[in-house]
Amino acid sequence: MDSDLLRSFVAFAECGSFNRAADRIGRTPSAFSMQMKRLEELVDNKLFERDGRNVQLTHEGITFVGYARRILSLTDEAMGQLRSQEESRPIRIGCPDDYAQKILPIVLRAISAVHPQARFFVSVNPTILLRRMLDQGELDLSIISRSEKGEEGYFLRHELGVWVTSAVHKQHLLDPLPLVLPAEDCKFHAWAIDAFSKSNRPFTLYATSRQAASMLHLVRDGLGVGALAAASVTDEFKILDARDGFPPLPAVGVAVMLAEEAHPLVNRQLAGAIQEYVTRHLDDDLTRPVAS
Repeated sequence: MDSDLLRSFVAFAECGSFNRAADRIGRTPSAFSMQMKRLEELVDNKLFERDGRNVQLTHEGITFVGYARRILSLTDEAMGQLRSQEESRPIRIGCPDDYAQKILPIVLRAISAVHPQARFFVSVNPTILLRRMLDQGELDLSIISRSEKGEEGYFLRHELGVWVTSAVHKQHLLDPLPLVLPAEDCKFHAWAIDAFSKSNRPFTLYATSRQAASMLHLVRDGLGVGALAAASVTDEFKILDARDGFPPLPAVGVAVMLAEEAHPLVNRQLAGAIQEYVTRHLDDDLTRPVAS
C-alpha cells in the first residue's frame, strides 16, 4: 500500500481536520480528499463519517489508524536502516594517476573534514575511463583532467604541464631526443609531439603509458624525457624549461565530477566544500616543481 496514503490518513487522525491535515502534508484540500477516497476504495471500508460540518473517523477508521501507524513505523525503520547501511559503505572515488600523489590526499581530507566517518575505495585510472565509470555508476565522484577553459565538474585548480628528465642520466641531451609520453588520448601527448614537430630538433617516441608512475620509472632510468602534469613530479627529477631548449607546455584544468546517482554523502554541498578546502590547502605553488 502506498505509504503516502497512510501518512495522509495518520495526519488526519492527528489533526482532526481535512484542511489542517492537507496543510501539514503540503497538499490542497481537494487533493487530500481524493487521497482519502482512494484509501477507502483500497481497504474497501468507510473510514470517515460527517457529524455536521466536522469529519470524524468511523469505528473501522479508528481500528485502521493503529495499523497505519505500525506500518509507517516499520517502513521508516526499514528505510532508516537501509540509509544507514548505504551511508556506511565506502565512497568510490576515481583519480588519474597524475594526481594520486599530491592532489588525491587533499581531496580525501576535504571529504573527511565534512564526514569524519567516511571510508573510501580509490580507483586510479585515466580520465577517459573515469568518466565512463561515473556514467555507468561505478564511481561516486572522480578527480578529472579537463581543458584549461573547460566547464565540466567543479573546478579545483590549473595544473601546469612540465618536461622532466633524470638529473643523473641527462637524456635530454641525446640526439635524437627520446620521448616518454602519456597515451594518445592524453592532452600532454599531443602537446609534446606538436612542440617538437615544429622545431628542428629530431626526436623519437620511445614509449607511451597510461600511468604516470610507469613514465617516471622510465625517465628515472634515463630512457627518455617525459611530459606530464607537474603534480606527478617529485624533487628527484630535473624540470626542463626554455633554457634547456624545451618549450612551455599548456596547463590543464583539474576538477571534481559527481555521478548522477552517487553515495548519499556525495552532493553539490560536498563538492563546494572540496573546492573551498583545496583553495585553502593546495597552494598554487605546492605541486609545481621548481625548474633546476
